[in-house]
Amino acid sequence: MAESLGVKFHIFDLEFQAYKEQSGKLGSFTIFKSCIRKINDEKTENRRFIIIDRHESRDKAESRKLFISSAAYSHKDKMFKCKINLLRDKAPSFLDKEKLTISSTINLRNKELVETTNFYVDVDKNNFPTIICEYNNLGPKISDIEFYFRTISSRRHLFISKACKAKIHMEKSVEHVLESMQDIFRFKFKAKPENLPSLYRNIDDAFISNMQSLGNTVDPKSIRVDLSFKDQSGKNLTSSTNHKMMSTSKKILNAVLNNTKVIEEIDDFFIEYEDSDGNSNDFSLIRGKVFLECDCPLKDGKKGLLDTKFLFEDINSKYLDYKSSK
Repeated sequence: MAESLGVKFHIFDLEFQAYKEQSGKLGSFTIFKSCIRKINDEKTENRRFIIIDRHESRDKAESRKLFISSAAYSHKDKMFKCKINLLRDKAPSFLDKEKLTISSTINLRNKELVETTNFYVDVDKNNFPTIICEYNNLGPKISDIEFYFRTISSRRHLFISKACKAKIHMEKSVEHVLESMQDIFRFKFKAKPENLPSLYRNIDDAFISNMQSLGNTVDPKSIRVDLSFKDQSGKNLTSSTNHKMMSTSKKILNAVLNNTKVIEEIDDFFIEYEDSDGNSNDFSLIRGKVFLECDCPLKDGKKGLLDTKFLFEDINSKYLDYKSSK
């Protein structure tokens, strides 16, 4: 069995918007700290977690119950070290390697299965709290953290913020690409069929609905489109701007800016484009996210559990290098 595990972290700012009557009095740092205080007070005084179901309003949908189980402040690092958890509705199966049998009948008694995502919050900044978030494919994601703090700060709990937005750090900002893009030379897009209805609601473009139609026709596991607008010599196939592809690309990028969940539902988005200076450029939505990586050892005698002390110290060191470079 592996003695360590590669763990990737993404970085985003959490921007709150106070209610009009509190604008100028409550900034994002104050609102965030109020949320953390509320979470910790409920745990220590009332001995309960604040559990929020992201899918509460969906009929017949699997629940997505989230709760923060730990939010401890490190004075030395000027950071909160947190864990957000996702309660699982479906029990996993377990492999008995001696009997070579698979079973899901293990008695959990009063326990529930959870997926945990570690995240750290830098509050030693000028503008917004910056979150360094572990990528956990099965656990809570960036949009879950955004939703959780939005709900805690809203009228449902604290009534101090009317909006909360996660702004993901990219090697090249989406806003810059939108402003400078003049023509499209190549377009690549990949998504799972089950994500296309949600993507269409957010993007509202015929390109996405056509992908849905294709998915309904042949029932693939994923759909990938790779379009080139150059010939083999590298010359453009059209003499004028490709307005149709430009429109679709801009709709996708604007949807990414407006809804954090969009970026999590796209498996690949890549464009080669001409910028406002007439130069050929490229942009990758997925591989263009800033990330920090740690080869984290596992705890002795604790199968599959990360050494979270090592994880924080290593990622924090790499984050400080990134922060100083910015």
